[in-house]
Amino acid sequence: MKKSNLFWYQAFLSFGLLGVLFVPFSFRYFDFQSKITKFIFEDLILLISSYFKSTAISNPEITSDSTMLYYLFFILFILCLIFTVAFSFFEFWKNHKTPIIKAFQIVLTYYLACIMLKYGLDKIFKVQFYLPEPNILYTPLGMLDKDILFWSTMGTSYSYNIFMGLMEVVPALMLFFNKTRILGLLILSGVLMNVGFINFSFDLSVKLYSLFLLLICFLLLVPNLKKIILFFISNQPIVLSHFKGSDIISSKSTRISIKTLIIIFIFMESLFPYIQNQNFNNDNAIQNPLHGAYEVVKIEKNETKKNSVNLKIKRIFIHRDSYFIFQYEDDSMQDFYLEINEAKNQFTLTNYNSQKIRLHYKFADHSKTLTISSPELGITFYTKSLPWKQMPLLQPLFHWTVDEIH
Repeated sequence: MKKSNLFWYQAFLSFGLLGVLFVPFSFRYFDFQSKITKFIFEDLILLISSYFKSTAISNPEITSDSTMLYYLFFILFILCLIFTVAFSFFEFWKNHKTPIIKAFQIVLTYYLACIMLKYGLDKIFKVQFYLPEPNILYTPLGMLDKDILFWSTMGTSYSYNIFMGLMEVVPALMLFFNKTRILGLLILSGVLMNVGFINFSFDLSVKLYSLFLLLICFLLLVPNLKKIILFFISNQPIVLSHFKGSDIISSKSTRISIKTLIIIFIFMESLFPYIQNQNFNNDNAIQNPLHGAYEVVKIEKNETKKNSVNLKIKRIFIHRDSYFIFQYEDDSMQDFYLEINEAKNQFTLTNYNSQKIRLHYKFADHSKTLTISSPELGITFYTKSLPWKQMPLLQPLFHWTVDEIH
């Protein structure tokens, strides 16, 4: 590798390593990562952003595709350039550059395996793309954003979720073994390119992170990329260069111990929660018994009460993630965070201004009717449960021929 190319390769490897350490990810057993990132970088990001009024920060949280995350990536890239230049003056770096680079590659390999296993299993167990919620099913198609439409469409097919999950899980497992590592990276490069295009095409808010994972995959393939291209063009046998633990740690027992601990941690992150909860298909997870869609059949209002409540409500939805949603006659929706007190038969709705509304409810299981009343507002809603799970979109239809379609 040419000297200039080697400099940039080292710089991007350092960038990848800094990303592994500081780019927030929803780890279950490593949740302090985001707190460390916030402690180190939040004030610096806010200071830098104060000089760029065109990219004002409205949300100070470092979350997916937020302005804060863009600034974080920018800062990490500047840091990696500084580190790469600075390290070149140290004799230790000059004498141990090759094993250090291989150590960086190994760290990035296991990080990529961990993330792809987690995403893959989330698909297989229907956590990422879950069954569309009733409020989505009763929203006119043209009123849905592209990201919600994509998410909901994916959630209707259990078989395709399993396929997508396996396309991430299998190559991720291949990264654990030297002999299959390059092939796993090749498969993942195609998978991640597809994920990236989906994120951009459907405006999903994981664009930056998917590009970061694709960069890691590309960096791990770079040492063999020219050989792989020549193999497919010239059809000549090639010898691939592997980055192995033995290049860094000579003791076999130490290598095995470290690798075992890493793999245990990865599986604790990605698989153990499903084993612990015995939930291997999130669509079948136990929901709130009131979860569903309700048609408003009658509204009674006490005329002595003065209020500005919009009574043009045609449906009410109780979301699986504890949201209470009104659908009005023009199909617009208003949502509230929902707390249910079953002992008092009471709903507590909280809007985005932290204002609370308390409602009394009564559910008749035999007639599937839900009555909701507010003595404070002088309003009573009489609703009937809708059979939302019987809607055509959720039916497991399959046709071998067009003649079967009616």
